Amino acid sequence: MKRVEWGSNLGFILATAGSAIGLGNVWRFPYLAGQNGGGSFLLLYLISVFGLGYFLILAKLAFGRLAHTNLIDGFKVVGKKGGKNISQNFGRFAGFCTMFNTFLVGSIYLVVIGWTLFYCYDSFLYLISIKENTPNKELFETITTSFDKQLFWGVLCALISCFVLTKGVKQGIEKMSLYLMPLLFFLLIFMMIRMMFVPNAIEGVKFLLTPDLKTLGFLESGFSFKTFSDLFLKALGQAIYSLSMGLGVIFVYGSYLSPKQNLLKSTKSIVLLDTLVSLIAGLIIIPAVFAFNLEPNAGPTLTFITLPLVFEQITGGAFFMFMFFILLFIAALTSLTSIYEPPVNLLIEKTKINRLSAVILIGVLNIIGTVIVLLSFTKVMDIQIANQDLFNFFDMLTGTFTMTFMVLFISLFMGWGISTILVKNLTCGEREVPKFFKRYLRFTLRFTAPAVLILLLVSGLMNLLDK
Repeated sequence: MKRVEWGSNLGFILATAGSAIGLGNVWRFPYLAGQNGGGSFLLLYLISVFGLGYFLILAKLAFGRLAHTNLIDGFKVVGKKGGKNISQNFGRFAGFCTMFNTFLVGSIYLVVIGWTLFYCYDSFLYLISIKENTPNKELFETITTSFDKQLFWGVLCALISCFVLTKGVKQGIEKMSLYLMPLLFFLLIFMMIRMMFVPNAIEGVKFLLTPDLKTLGFLESGFSFKTFSDLFLKALGQAIYSLSMGLGVIFVYGSYLSPKQNLLKSTKSIVLLDTLVSLIAGLIIIPAVFAFNLEPNAGPTLTFITLPLVFEQITGGAFFMFMFFILLFIAALTSLTSIYEPPVNLLIEKTKINRLSAVILIGVLNIIGTVIVLLSFTKVMDIQIANQDLFNFFDMLTGTFTMTFMVLFISLFMGWGISTILVKNLTCGEREVPKFFKRYLRFTLRFTAPAVLILLLVSGLMNLLDK
């Protein structure tokens, strides 16, 4: 059976960018930047994205295209093309990691995307004057302490995502991306322009775009390597999180590619779009917070508690608040759909069940995981690991360890196992890929990426032990 391929280059770029663009960009990046010095965090984030993330995305897309099959079989298939006998156990392990990470990430992601859809609904009621009070701290506490409400909104999001997936790659994922991604960028730019006209917003722009030497480790007493390394590892972790590199998505989307695809150009577009969304989201949220003398380091609640207070105080705030939560939901929906696709693809190709059955099975497993997380998170049941409820434990486990380990494993395999055939099959239109670029890519996969990823894992372990 011929493997499905993307219908267009634009569809592939928008779908892959949509898989990366999500809550990590619009929700997580602004509050991390606010907590970690603004411009200093942004600088190290950009270095991480373009110095490392770009090359990992490029290599994984090339890996997927060469394999042209599912993740489990892909290791052996590409090894055979390169003249090497690769054990099927490599693929089995990668497949297990994908299913495991999907279960954990999906369980917490469904909770947060449920919040965004609930806020879309609540802000719409406020916009049309059915509801008198703007979303506030009390509302956030109401939704986050209610098992029933969070499950309802989460399941609704899962159903929407599953419906898209049942339509397939071209008619589902690609078509959704072709409609929603341009709308997402329109809303982002529209909101950013509006926030630039809020009085004193320029202070927030300066905070986000101007690196602070102290937070970079340049203290009066001398350079602090610990301060610098702590910040760098946080920025690196965010780059891995926002580029969706630890879930098998990039490999699977690459496996749907045509051999004629200009990989270098496409990867550049994907990474630029993803980074641009993070930057624009920061330029929406942080200047707005500074304009009203609120704290940019409010953490995860910055979007759901602090930002509505800002919208309440500006002209047309109800409309702009509704628009913001719509764009947040769109970003989250495209990512949730991409999270489901790798395990759906595995089930279809390894068990021979049809797409509808595979989508239903993954959706049900995700909802079961979300139920377990919510039982702990809302304290219906006393379920804790390492003195944390399951929501925060899964977030820490995936964000710090399991996704990073998945990236490390595949990076080592690509660098030491298949790098020769990988660099031979990079395409740059009609031009030959420069030799220095191929050498740098191979060096990155073999040495740079493993070194920084191991540092990230060790740092996370040390922080965990300190607690």
